[in-house]
Amino acid sequence: MTVDDKRTHGGVRVDPARAHWTMWGEVDGAVQKDVADELVRHLEATADETLTVDLGKVTFIDSGGLRLLYTAAETKPTPPVLVDAPTRVLDLLRLSGVDTMFVLAD
Repeated sequence: MTVDDKRTHGGVRVDPARAHWTMWGEVDGAVQKDVADELVRHLEATADETLTVDLGKVTFIDSGGLRLLYTAAETKPTPPVLVDAPTRVLDLLRLSGVDTMFVLAD
């Protein structure tokens, strides 16, 4: 399943077989608006699985992207694992005070 087909500057790819997202490009409010409902359905479908989010290809993130990550952290019983998070993402998580809601992995 891909929920980023309409996006040209950024999006989120969802792995339908497991609790895994790949965020790419500019993850902003427009991306959030387009993919939020699909991501919530994926979170529900993978209820007890730990979510991993590959952030290695994110070039920009704002409060819209942060909201997607925060929703995942609030929904899942275990903290989402953020893989290959760029400094810009880590900075936003820290500035927002939600960095402790996630597990960081290389």
